[in-house]
Amino acid sequence: MHKSNLDEAADLSLKVVSLSRPSSFSGKIEDVHGKHKEFSAHVRIIAASHFLPFSIAVSEETPTEPFQWKVSRRSGHTAMYAGIRSLSDNPNADCTHVGWIGNYKDLKGEEHSCDDLSHESRTNICKELEKYDAVPVFVDEATANGHYEGYSKQILWPLLHYMSWSDSNPMKSAWWDCYNQVSKTFATAISAIYKDGDIVWIHDYHLLLLPEMFRALNPKATIGLFLHSPFPSSELFRSLPNRKEILYGMLGSTSIGFQTYSYARHFLSSCTRVLGLESTPTGIDNMGNMVAIGVFPIGIDARQVQERRSLPAVQTKMKNLREMFANKRIIIGRDRLDEVAGIKQKLEAFEKFLEMYPEWQNNVVLIQVTQPGQTRQPKLEAKISELVTSINSNYGSLEFMPVMYHHTFLNTDEYMALLNIADLCLITVIRDGMNTGSLEYVVCQQDKHSPLLLSEFTGTAGSVSGAIQINPWDYQGVAQAIDTALRMGPDEKKVRYKEMYRHVMNHDAQYWASTVIQDLRATVLAGQSSSVTPKLDMALFVKGFKASKRRMIMLDYDGTLTPITNIPAQALPPAEMLEALRALCADPRNFVSVISGRDRAFLELHLGDIEGLALSGEHGSFIRYPGGEWINLLAEMDMSWKDEVLSIFEFYTERTVGATIEAKETSITWHFRNADPEYGEFQAKECMNHLENSVVSKRPVEILVGKKCLEVRPISVNKGEIVKRLMGAKPKQWDFVVCAGDDKTDEDMFRSLRTIKRSVAGNTSGEEGLNAVSTSVGMGTNWSSMSMRLPPYYFTITVGPPDKRSAAAWHVSSSHDVVEALMLLAASNNAE
Repeated sequence: MHKSNLDEAADLSLKVVSLSRPSSFSGKIEDVHGKHKEFSAHVRIIAASHFLPFSIAVSEETPTEPFQWKVSRRSGHTAMYAGIRSLSDNPNADCTHVGWIGNYKDLKGEEHSCDDLSHESRTNICKELEKYDAVPVFVDEATANGHYEGYSKQILWPLLHYMSWSDSNPMKSAWWDCYNQVSKTFATAISAIYKDGDIVWIHDYHLLLLPEMFRALNPKATIGLFLHSPFPSSELFRSLPNRKEILYGMLGSTSIGFQTYSYARHFLSSCTRVLGLESTPTGIDNMGNMVAIGVFPIGIDARQVQERRSLPAVQTKMKNLREMFANKRIIIGRDRLDEVAGIKQKLEAFEKFLEMYPEWQNNVVLIQVTQPGQTRQPKLEAKISELVTSINSNYGSLEFMPVMYHHTFLNTDEYMALLNIADLCLITVIRDGMNTGSLEYVVCQQDKHSPLLLSEFTGTAGSVSGAIQINPWDYQGVAQAIDTALRMGPDEKKVRYKEMYRHVMNHDAQYWASTVIQDLRATVLAGQSSSVTPKLDMALFVKGFKASKRRMIMLDYDGTLTPITNIPAQALPPAEMLEALRALCADPRNFVSVISGRDRAFLELHLGDIEGLALSGEHGSFIRYPGGEWINLLAEMDMSWKDEVLSIFEFYTERTVGATIEAKETSITWHFRNADPEYGEFQAKECMNHLENSVVSKRPVEILVGKKCLEVRPISVNKGEIVKRLMGAKPKQWDFVVCAGDDKTDEDMFRSLRTIKRSVAGNTSGEEGLNAVSTSVGMGTNWSSMSMRLPPYYFTITVGPPDKRSAAAWHVSSSHDVVEALMLLAASNNAE
């Protein structure tokens, strides 16, 4: 990687907003990186959302097909659309928006599916939208309905908002099929315009399978996913039948963004509990591929709101509203008619307010506007109507109603007028991704500085520090907060408002979008600066084997010759692996050994009958040469430390359900693979601290952190020492060396062989060989590129993904690949 790219990665990393720095959004935007800072290099961005931000209608010029089209802005999701649109304003960025176009309107204003449109009419849609840097995705009506009205709205949306999916309509299998099909259609559409180096930015819960599907078509793509909705706790999310497919779909991303830290934490927990993956606060290890996790609270297009609130039409409506509610204090609320909007809680709290503070009766009006929710909810509608009637009956009169309830879509001018004249904005949602309405209210209150009462269950609550946070379920507490806000003095109002306004203006939609893209680019650049281990070159592997006379083959067991299992006793050797080992051991030119962490009883039971096979157990504590007896390499070592370690492990086993102890002759292992993933990791850290303070600091032992286990062993024991012993005093006698392993304990073997290879190359290959090794190893780049292709052949192989940090020269994906490679060697051996 060039130095300029490394400098860019370092520069970008300072601006990353991640879980490790949740306070990055405090202060002015200029303090971070400048609101409209230009990208340091040109970038092409493909943004994908379920709907395009446009709707189409037939042009009056073409009453019959093929139609020409008129394009207009689609309402809703204004913050997301504004952020995406702002990327095109950056001189170093091109942004194309991909999404479903939806239905079209005919000349009468009636909506129709695009299914029956001619090819020419569809082509004209594409041409017209190209002017707006948009690419339409066409989905047939039945699939679109099953995807959006079915799985997205009936299953995912309720679940993500803490409403168990079983409480909504029963799931239909066809809905899931439609959800899959739409993601496949999007993947194909994006691939058609994708070029190497592009950034693909996918939005929200409608397309959670798309990252994995697109990566299958474009493995090296940079893919960002941003979830605008909440993400529920793992206890609720795991009730979803398709939970694994959804999580793996999301993990196809390079980076996943959330609105708040809690949503990100719930996602990490779900990946750990449902998929069994390891995580850190800033990423998920998806089978060796690290998926970055970040927190990016969305903003609004603050300047557009400022301009709109000042329009003459808005001023006129403000005047009319003031006259209508003269001498009244105005509380406003606008919500979707959903359970999670908290409208029922708001009305209950407002009624409690009027009961507790009678002096406000006839002096305060609540203007509540609702619009249709995700689904029709007759019971909720009836309950709200009942509450409104009750409040107006008990506290109203013929001249005045304390609750003005409007169930209708509000045009933008009326909405802006309400935000401007309000004395208080009351938001009582019980679950919301962000609630950008509160941010719009702040922008519109530049003259009055009216307070904001904001539910603590909104995503915005963690960002807008000047708001008064409330618990919607605490009706008395909300009533007291309303009274406090209405009595608040001008000085306190101004102080609170100043905090809110500064945040909203400094962290607008443009800032949000540019920050997400900068973070994604920093993640990619950081990945490019790390070493990538090449896939094992099978042709070279077999060629080196055939050309050699003396061959050393050293193999780990668990995770290398057999897959990792939850119950270690179930990791039995497959028949094809045993067959390959027997064939290789039968050739006197081969010295084959299995170097494992298993005890010698296990190795003897399952591999002891293979003639000519050397065995090493307990990470190098024991060794058995072909035809010989087991040798205890630690026979003279004091093992009295084992009792202390065992008592500590027993202490944590009693307190960790699912944990087990494996006592070997020279080491003790504490397994927590079957424990609760998060609690198991926590207890492992506590146990390790206990061991370090009580045992390690006083005894010649070390703690080895393995896969879901802790092992305490003598400090002089490791697999690297066994490798040195097997290679002997004259390692140059071996002209073909293979060493394969999968975890941290095997890195000792790789490092030992790297040192031996350097020595052998320096002694036998002359200046050319020495330079090859020093160039590839000494400078820290991948040492396989030159030295591993020169005899003597040294193949150090790690099992895992190519970007796994390892001292090995090559990689294979799974234990199956290792066995396959051994079978190839055995077959070539027999063919000679």
